[in-house]
Amino acid sequence: MPLHRGLYLVPLALAGLSLVAGEDSEKAPKHKRCDAFGLSIQVDQPLRDLQDSLDHRTGYGLGLQWTHDHGDYHASRTRFEWNTFPEGHPVGPSGATTYAKNLTLSFDHLFRLNEGPTGMYLVGGLGGVRWSLDQHTPAASSSLTTTKLAVTAGVGLQVNRQFTVEGRYVFSGIQTTFDSNTAQISAAWRF
Repeated sequence: MPLHRGLYLVPLALAGLSLVAGEDSEKAPKHKRCDAFGLSIQVDQPLRDLQDSLDHRTGYGLGLQWTHDHGDYHASRTRFEWNTFPEGHPVGPSGATTYAKNLTLSFDHLFRLNEGPTGMYLVGGLGGVRWSLDQHTPAASSSLTTTKLAVTAGVGLQVNRQFTVEGRYVFSGIQTTFDSNTAQISAAWRF
């Protein structure tokens, strides 16, 4: 299995370790409201036009999160992330290579599917993404920086009070005719 394909298993392995080392959810109090700050890592799979430009290269990211629990089934989260996609091999008739990175600020709503501090939840969010692309061909080089709307939808698992695993689809664009959608797998630690 290629290395970049195996990295998708990292958040799942961390979730398993967290389950073993985590608290017993039956002994935990039903639920209490709290604010939590956290750190996240993610694996980013570019899709559509971005995938073709990057020669199907997988990206990686780091993030900061602030989650405000509203009690019952709802929480809100502010998420700030830096993602980078390594330069791919030359593609297309011009032989262009592309390096991409972005900064994302998203305001998400989390809807828990069950009561208590652990379990599945749905996530939806709106935010902005600041894209930077560098393209090189044998004849020329160009750079593009733009800020676009980002819409997020996904599902997550709150393994215990400190650890979550999440799958997200982020809808975004770089230009009117260039989609830069990504699928993300994220693992976050709250403290």
